[in-house]
Amino acid sequence: MTFAAMPFTTENRSFSSAPFSSPNFLPDREPEPPRDPAAGKRWRIFSGCILIIIVLTWSCTKLVSRSNNNFFVGVKNGFFVRQLTHFLSGNRYDLKGEKDDRINFLLMGIGGPGHDGPYLTDTIILASYKPSTKEAAMISVPRDLIVPTGNGTYLKVNHVYALSQKDGLDKAFARTKQVIGATFGIPVHYMGVVDFQGFIKLIDTIGDIAVTVDRDFTDYQFPNNSSGVETVSFKKGDQKMDGVTALNFVRSRHGNNGEGSDFARSKRQQKILIATKEKLSSFNTLFNPRKITALFGLVNEYTKTDIEPWEVVRLIQMAKDTDANNITTLVFDDSPGGYLYSGISSIDGAYILQPVGGNYSQLQNLVQNRFSNRQLTSEHAVVVLQNGTAIPNRAAAGATTLERTGIKPIAVGNAKRTDYTTTQLYDYTNGGKALTRSFLESWLGVTAQTRIPLELLSYSVAKEMNALDQKGDPQPLDFLIILGQDVRDLSRSELIRTLTAEELKAATSTPTSTPDGTPLLITPLTE
Repeated sequence: MTFAAMPFTTENRSFSSAPFSSPNFLPDREPEPPRDPAAGKRWRIFSGCILIIIVLTWSCTKLVSRSNNNFFVGVKNGFFVRQLTHFLSGNRYDLKGEKDDRINFLLMGIGGPGHDGPYLTDTIILASYKPSTKEAAMISVPRDLIVPTGNGTYLKVNHVYALSQKDGLDKAFARTKQVIGATFGIPVHYMGVVDFQGFIKLIDTIGDIAVTVDRDFTDYQFPNNSSGVETVSFKKGDQKMDGVTALNFVRSRHGNNGEGSDFARSKRQQKILIATKEKLSSFNTLFNPRKITALFGLVNEYTKTDIEPWEVVRLIQMAKDTDANNITTLVFDDSPGGYLYSGISSIDGAYILQPVGGNYSQLQNLVQNRFSNRQLTSEHAVVVLQNGTAIPNRAAAGATTLERTGIKPIAVGNAKRTDYTTTQLYDYTNGGKALTRSFLESWLGVTAQTRIPLELLSYSVAKEMNALDQKGDPQPLDFLIILGQDVRDLSRSELIRTLTAEELKAATSTPTSTPDGTPLLITPLTE
């Protein structure tokens, strides 16, 4: 299921104050006429509007003192008028995606001026919010993933925004949202880009954030601001982090103890985002005018975004009560049974990640159904997975993929036969667990069968696979999957052919960019 981007328009409205008469301070001997209730209401509305204008003007004056140029550019483009119009209007304005009950954001981090590759996106997170259930999801997109850019070409995802900069910020935003949205099959409604300095100042402004470090690790190759390296380390446990510490935590990519990969770094980035969300939603932040003013100043100075302040206010109102337990996280990686395959491109010698199976359908399925997958796991389906071919470890790899969606098979092994030409899916519930059935049918590309052969009756299979309940009896099954020869060897189904181990030994260095430093587009070769 895919989503189509919905056009978003706003009404043009004008506002005028209610007429009122100048008060007469001269003594009047005549009895005072009764007060007009409607006039009093008009005066209260007018006074309220004046108060709001004073508050907004005071806040904007603070912003001017921080960044005159940015503020007056905003005024020139009608920024202040737009925000005032939305704040004062009594009508309800929907956020983009709100009517579809899913608002999608693209959050990107860059080094900024003074860093190598200042506009290469070091952090890429696709975030979604579901208003009806107050659920949120964060999906980390690895920077080395290749994405289709049209005309049969591919580009590393972290280069898309950087290469689009030459056409101006608006086009860079539109192009980046279009490419990433098309890759994962969802519309990207909003986008924000923040550099390292802005990140540090954001954390320091709201105050130290509470983060749980999962394990001790040390990075002896952490880049410093002098084009050299330094050592940073973190201890396991709960701790408070200021801006610099939080930035070091999310940037480290050479740590020991299992923290030396981009995938581990992506998990740390998600931790920091959740901790920041908790701090931003706290009472001390939301009701502190000084902090709110400072935050708007930081957004104005260090952040590029296409979300309007009135939309930020509305989003905070909607999401402030979202519990951390309702925030799901996902990191795409190349671990066994994962959704990505890594290697060195045979075209330009670059390290790349690409989707297993040679297409993006599994990634799209996970992203599009991120919220329904929570409902899927609530069915607690009892699944057995068998390998019906002579290819070893096929069932184990499939089980790892299933577990990432929340479905953990109770038994994994070989079928009695190894000559299955097609994959078989048997539904013992007769449609009783519709979400799981639908997902398995989509994942395997087959239709579930409800007529069960005698040799595959639930009791027989469970006993054979030693799938027992707490009493030691064979566990009643919901689904049986027997993988056939039609399931391709996903690990070698590639969009871009990567070098084999032998080719890597013989390969010579090949440039991955043009003389001016521009990355090359990757075009797959016909074998």
